[in-house]
Amino acid sequence: MIKTMTAFTFEVDDSDDAAAEILEQIDIKSLYKNSLGILTCYTDFIDSGVTQAICAALPFDVIGMTTAGTATPAAAGEMGLGLLVLTSDDTNFITGTVELIGKDIDSPICKAYSETCAKHSGQPVMMLVFAPYINDLGGEAIAVSLNKASGEIPIFGSLAIDSSADFSCNGTVYNGEYYKNSVAFALLYGDLHPFFFVTSFAEDKIQKQRGVVTKSKDALLMEVNNMPVLDYLQSIGIQKQEGAWTVGAFPFMIDYNDGTKPVARSIYLLTKEGYAACGGNMPENAILSVGGIDYSDVIRTTRETLEQILKKNERGSCLLMFSCLTRYFALEAHTTAEMDTIRDTLADFPGYIFGYSGGEICPVYTEKGRPVNRFHNCTFIACLL
Repeated sequence: MIKTMTAFTFEVDDSDDAAAEILEQIDIKSLYKNSLGILTCYTDFIDSGVTQAICAALPFDVIGMTTAGTATPAAAGEMGLGLLVLTSDDTNFITGTVELIGKDIDSPICKAYSETCAKHSGQPVMMLVFAPYINDLGGEAIAVSLNKASGEIPIFGSLAIDSSADFSCNGTVYNGEYYKNSVAFALLYGDLHPFFFVTSFAEDKIQKQRGVVTKSKDALLMEVNNMPVLDYLQSIGIQKQEGAWTVGAFPFMIDYNDGTKPVARSIYLLTKEGYAACGGNMPENAILSVGGIDYSDVIRTTRETLEQILKKNERGSCLLMFSCLTRYFALEAHTTAEMDTIRDTLADFPGYIFGYSGGEICPVYTEKGRPVNRFHNCTFIACLL
């Protein structure tokens, strides 16, 4: 059994006051044998030393990331710091970190995973992970490498994000230290039965036309139905706006044709060759459709997913949630609306944390119920423990 505690602070200037405020909300004396902290915060909390002070005051490991908005039962806001504490007598939390340098990330990730596993006997049930948003690496590569290193155990987590124009201030947190190029992760051992939930676009916002990816390389989409990708978009009625393509205005849904739920893909940029550089792999022979999202769709899909979770919640006491920054942008001026929806819908839920994401890592299920790890864009993900 996992017990949860949550805390929140807006105190970004005085690290002593912030740490004291967090400790007032966490009952340290009631912790069980094993505990883990999950932290999401606005970047200023790292710059001011508040994150470091809070983690130093806590008697357990803490992993987390920077974000553009976070929510707990205690409070929510774009410029706040949220903390979720998991504590248990029969679940073990073993943490690790790995620095990513260059394109060869498989070896360091495999080494770090093996060394962390060596600290505990048996097979972990799942992995919680926070990874940096690195422009020239991509979240898909990190997710694939973690999947291989772990032997395909369920992986749930997020890429860090921040509110700067180029996301250059994002990073991960491990026991108070801030890392721009390191993954922070925790392996969970015990009698756990996690459930995973994924939603991106409302069904009525996904075009009925379907295409087949006929030429691609990793996340670079070149041809659909043997046509250049931009020609394909025009063939299904998507036109340039004022003589130019609006990148991000036509995200994709990709069906891997393996019985799992389709996943969403953003277009990051268009190359000079007219190819679409996407936020995740676009495998050849996958089925492609075009989706869309706006304010009402974000609120509707989030609320519907939370209602499914509440129906499924037979014994869960902990909920981890992340939503793509694309969904945040779709809210336009109503920047806290998704967080408000979460807090209203989960008013009686014992413990949760939510943060905005630069890319989501969450399993999807096969028709036989087996979880398969996937990297997502434009998506709301949740893990019920």
